[in-house]
Amino acid sequence: MFTGIIESIGIIKSIDREGEDLKVNIFLNDNKLQDINIGDSISVNGICLTVKDINEDLLSFDISRETLSRTAPLKLSQKLNLESSLRFNGKVSGHFVTGHVDEVGVIHSIEKKDLCEVWGLKVSEKLMKFIPEKGSVALNGTSLTINNVGENIFYINLIPHTLQTTNLSDLKEGDKVNIEIDMIARYLQNFITK
Repeated sequence: MFTGIIESIGIIKSIDREGEDLKVNIFLNDNKLQDINIGDSISVNGICLTVKDINEDLLSFDISRETLSRTAPLKLSQKLNLESSLRFNGKVSGHFVTGHVDEVGVIHSIEKKDLCEVWGLKVSEKLMKFIPEKGSVALNGTSLTINNVGENIFYINLIPHTLQTTNLSDLKEGDKVNIEIDMIARYLQNFITK
């Protein structure tokens, strides 16, 4: 369980293929992630991954074919949003994020507006029923509020702090992002349709 408040930016140093799975090494360029141990869950661009190995400033992860089939592609030197798992004696500044990506969305538009950027994200019709205006959503693991909703597009507002402390500032129109809907919306929809 995570909060969607990004703690650090990591950089992919190596990707090794093992059949249809991947072994990925991520360089930690700061000391903001604390008390990380082998077996811990880390949100990596919104994907809940288990730490396989720690070697000084490198974290190693195994990523299954199933996870790869549901998330945005990874590439060498890519910057990744990182968050350690929630400690229940701490505060929740974002919203509850599980690290289970629901869909890969596409950045449809980016509009600079005063200090901020307004992004339009295109997703499937199936996912839109979980995207309410003023609800929560996680993009690459970052907790955000939905400004408004169109047809298969929803809009978010990115403040300067979010752009400075996440990898979202590296993205452009047409790029893919990992999207996780709010878990409360998911469970309510499941309850209503049963």
